[in-house]
Amino acid sequence: MKRLLILALVGGCAVSSFAKVVLPNILGSNMVIQQQADVNFWGTANPNTKVSVKTSWSNQEVETKSDAQGNWSVKVPTPEASYEQHTITISDGMPLTLSNVLIGDVWICAGQSNMEMPMHGNNSQAIEGSLSHILNGSALANKMRFFTVERVRSYNDELKNCGGQWECASPESVSDFSAVGFFFGYTLSNALDIPVGLIAADWGDTKVEAWMPLDALKECVSAEQYETKHSNHWCKPSEMYCGMIAPIREFTAKGFIWYQGESNLKDIDHYDTMLAQMVKRWRSDWGDKDNSMPFYFVQIAPYIYRGSKEISYPLFIEAQVRAADIIPNSGMATTTDIGEEYSIHPAKKNEVGQRLGALALKQTYGKGGFEPVGPRLKSYEIKDSKMILTMSHADQGMNPWTLVPLIGFEIAGSDKVFYPAKAWTSDKPKEVITVWSDEVKDPVAVRYAFRNFIPANLTNTYGIPAAPFRTDDWDDVK
Repeated sequence: MKRLLILALVGGCAVSSFAKVVLPNILGSNMVIQQQADVNFWGTANPNTKVSVKTSWSNQEVETKSDAQGNWSVKVPTPEASYEQHTITISDGMPLTLSNVLIGDVWICAGQSNMEMPMHGNNSQAIEGSLSHILNGSALANKMRFFTVERVRSYNDELKNCGGQWECASPESVSDFSAVGFFFGYTLSNALDIPVGLIAADWGDTKVEAWMPLDALKECVSAEQYETKHSNHWCKPSEMYCGMIAPIREFTAKGFIWYQGESNLKDIDHYDTMLAQMVKRWRSDWGDKDNSMPFYFVQIAPYIYRGSKEISYPLFIEAQVRAADIIPNSGMATTTDIGEEYSIHPAKKNEVGQRLGALALKQTYGKGGFEPVGPRLKSYEIKDSKMILTMSHADQGMNPWTLVPLIGFEIAGSDKVFYPAKAWTSDKPKEVITVWSDEVKDPVAVRYAFRNFIPANLTNTYGIPAAPFRTDDWDDVK
């Protein structure tokens, strides 16, 4: 009897030495994995043990071996996107099977509160048009999947795992997910007819420096700025990067969308370089050696800030425009037309997501038939007491058309006093805007939408608005 008991105990120990592989939460059932890529899989298993990955789309197993601490990683090739539901079995002797996996495109959706704002809205702040999409959520179960990274701070200590789980689209999951992320993914899924996986990593009132590691920040700010950034905000540099980006950076993705900047409004002299450095590091983290993964971001929307007539907002937009110019393979979705004077969280998130989607469809997927960039100042001249502006991204002309006045323009002479201006588009040539005021006989400068909040209506013929711009460099003139 004693011998049988000993054998049973030994046998039990032998079985317990085999444990199922443990995966990070970002790898799970219901996920979307990147199509036509060598997709990263990683986790822990028994030390020094063979780990195999078997997928339902391939007859070939992919094998690797865990190290002395049980850590392992492997790349698994994926086919073209489809709506076929797949399984993935990972084993070190005891199998772990992931089910209901789709193959499509994966995008990271990051930023602060306007990216965080869910489809059900914030308290007393609605998302325009969200109800129909929430009610229709279940119909999107094989088109859209969501993962929201748990909001965790970690100062200069990169976490290996994060909270969260993959969810199929449903009324409940759509309601809780980032509205900007949802509308972006919805635009792509419909246009491309493929599954889209969206990973939301967002936290309200965070600064760009919180989303990048300390060594990356040191490369783009002065020593004084670096110290100041550790003392003037509720979160420190690197905290969101270490807590929320580091755990997901191995998950193979197509690209990034970003909506952030309100908390960096005063950093007009170096926001562009910080954002560019953050993007460079993220791309490197995701295995992009060429610094070329798509990165599309949102122009923060007009808002009163410290006064509607102040100009802190348009000065910051200039930094965002510079960022778009220096970050390879990037683009900025403009929002000049959808701001709300007394709400920093505009309700029109559909337009934001759709415009981000238009940038991606044009620049990443090569789709045509539309222009995703609003009119942008190319050059100007002074003629007969008027300012003649020539705009780019206006091949089809601009809106409103020539018989409807433009609003949002101001004009000044050498005294630097700005007056509301009259402005009209032109049929011939269609890329020209004429601006003048009876109060200014000898104009030298024009501004458009250059206040924290001012009504403005210049768009291209697809409804994409122009960002605030000016011809002067008078930062201290309001």
